[in-house]
Amino acid sequence: MRFNVRAVRSLHGSAIAALAAVLLVCAGCGGGDEKSTETGVAASGGAKVFADANCGGCHTLKAAGATATVGPNLDEVRPNADRVERQVRNGGGTMPAFKDKLSDEEIREVAEFVATSAGKGEVKKFTFEPDDKKLNDCTGDTQCIQQAFGNLAYEEGPKAALTKLDEMQKTDPAIQGNCHPIAHMIGAGGLRHFDGQVGKAFVAGSNTCGSGYYHGLLQWKLAGVEEDKAASVAREACNDPEIKSNNFNYYQCEHGLGHGLMLYTGYELPLALTMCHGLANEFEQVSCSGGVFMENLSSSFGLRSRWLKKDNLLYPCNIVSRQDKLYCYLLVSSRILPEVGWNWEKAADWCRRSEKDFVDICFQSYGRDASGAATQNPEAAKGYCARAGSGERECIFGAVRDIANNNSQDPRAGQLCEIVKRSLRSHCFYGLGSILGTQNADADGKREACSKFARGRDLAACVDGATT
Repeated sequence: MRFNVRAVRSLHGSAIAALAAVLLVCAGCGGGDEKSTETGVAASGGAKVFADANCGGCHTLKAAGATATVGPNLDEVRPNADRVERQVRNGGGTMPAFKDKLSDEEIREVAEFVATSAGKGEVKKFTFEPDDKKLNDCTGDTQCIQQAFGNLAYEEGPKAALTKLDEMQKTDPAIQGNCHPIAHMIGAGGLRHFDGQVGKAFVAGSNTCGSGYYHGLLQWKLAGVEEDKAASVAREACNDPEIKSNNFNYYQCEHGLGHGLMLYTGYELPLALTMCHGLANEFEQVSCSGGVFMENLSSSFGLRSRWLKKDNLLYPCNIVSRQDKLYCYLLVSSRILPEVGWNWEKAADWCRRSEKDFVDICFQSYGRDASGAATQNPEAAKGYCARAGSGERECIFGAVRDIANNNSQDPRAGQLCEIVKRSLRSHCFYGLGSILGTQNADADGKREACSKFARGRDLAACVDGATT
């Protein structure tokens, strides 16, 4: 993730939104109908309860022969037993409560059945166990490739695997198209290589393929953790001196934790955000929420989040609590642009519909995407921003930050500020400084970093951005 949370520090201190955390949304499911034999499931224990309660009328669960799509696909979500039990007992959304229809024992049995059965047959997609697969054994098989990279990280360390991934994705379209989930699997292998020590595994990583390694590492750290212990594990995950001594690593760890929490909760966005809110300070909370929103927007495993709407491209930014809006809006253009066919004028119109205090933030997101679409080419990025109309100023701000955050030594960041309209020049250098400031701890270091790009008034604007 390229955006850093440091840019807008004033947006904090608001109450957590009272969003209902609903995992198993289901309409009209329930009420036994004697269909247990149709699924081919043995009529005993939790499997029988699942069949008799007609859970298969709403959900997909391969182990039960269920293929309905009204509610979430349980093989994809893979909820733990605690969450299934709570949802079955109390219901939520349009799913009815079963506390008056099933006994406590039946609820416990079906919860254990779902938790232990969901995902069977696709286990390699969600968990990692090293085996003997090598890259040479895989001929275009995506799951084989992911497993082989995980094995390489486990056996030789994540650095070797990430270096190989970076090398191969430059020339192999199959690797390039799947580099982020591959990097996730390298995170799994890297964590096991270091016997579960997050700090050692983290500092051995890199931001190859959209920092997928960091995201995967935290995902696997949470995998299998009991629900009542998950919050504690999350709080301690990045609390390692080796991580916190480097601002970039510290940010990536907390951001990756957000990805991990979304995966852990089965894309239950409100619950994942609530767990982020439980972290020690604002930096950790906002960085974590960024990972949550990125995972919601673009699933690491190609899953579909229900916290997105086709008819409201600003959703969920316009319904979450104020403390979570910043990072949501910093990503929202990546939701908008594909949905409007990459029509930059239409995307700008959506940004103008943002909540009053977040219009500028949406256009900063627009600028990040402008930089990405331009492959960091200053002239092309400037051209995209010109199509933002009233949002051009903040688009330029977002674009220069993206270039610098991708590579703080990239001269194209300064070049962009050199070619923009005079009225936008100072704000552009200020944005450049806001990134350089995160990578240099002291005032002299910030000024020196800015001096590589700017002189005179431009330098003053850059330094101002670096120190604010």
